[in-house]
Amino acid sequence: MKAKVIVMPKATVLDPQGNAVRDAMRHLGMPEVQSVRIGKYMEIEVKGQNGELEPRLHRLCHDLLSNPVIEDYALQTAESGNQKNSGRKSKKKHSK
Repeated sequence: MKAKVIVMPKATVLDPQGNAVRDAMRHLGMPEVQSVRIGKYMEIEVKGQNGELEPRLHRLCHDLLSNPVIEDYALQTAESGNQKNSGRKSKKKHSK
């Protein structure tokens, strides 16, 4: 099974790296750029069935791959095409 994880800063969190990239893009001739948010993208290949692995992958995303205080993550499993975003409701579901 292949899983894709996207980790992004929460909308309420400042993104200084994104702001620096936005400013550089404007300086290099793209004044239309309004905002840039910088995140992380990961592809993970695992052996096993989706049903048994997905809850564990969510825990790893929450505990290891993202900082739940300032970041949200989206987990998509390639077998099913399902995408689940983290949020306040799902964090409770995936906490220890």
